[in-house]
Amino acid sequence: MFSKNERPGGGKGIPSIIGTSMRVTGDLDSDGAVQIEGEIDGDVRCVEVTVGPNANVRGQIHAETANIHGNVNGEIRAQKVLLSATAHVTGDIVHEEVSIEAGAFVEGQLLRRDADQSKLNLVVGENA
Repeated sequence: MFSKNERPGGGKGIPSIIGTSMRVTGDLDSDGAVQIEGEIDGDVRCVEVTVGPNANVRGQIHAETANIHGNVNGEIRAQKVLLSATAHVTGDIVHEEVSIEAGAFVEGQLLRRDADQSKLNLVVGENA
């Protein structure tokens, strides 16, 4: 009924949903948006991720945009990170831009990376 080609912008279409009664053990990869309401024991890689208020993620999150309302135990790497008042993050957050609402819990470092830094490829060689 729906194909990837009918959803322009990757993360703008209908998200893949991990429901409240679902538990995923293993890594989750998507070319689009993912909404997590259940539990994930593994890494999440996608364009946009939303972690619901009752959701639990134990693993790394890699996304362009990460909207966190629930629990994340692991590193978050995203261009844009939004932590709501109900967010509970234990782990470092590597970001270009971050927004933290009052009441959010963060135990870890906030590490800002510039857009130019994420595009650098450093090649080190020996001079003979």
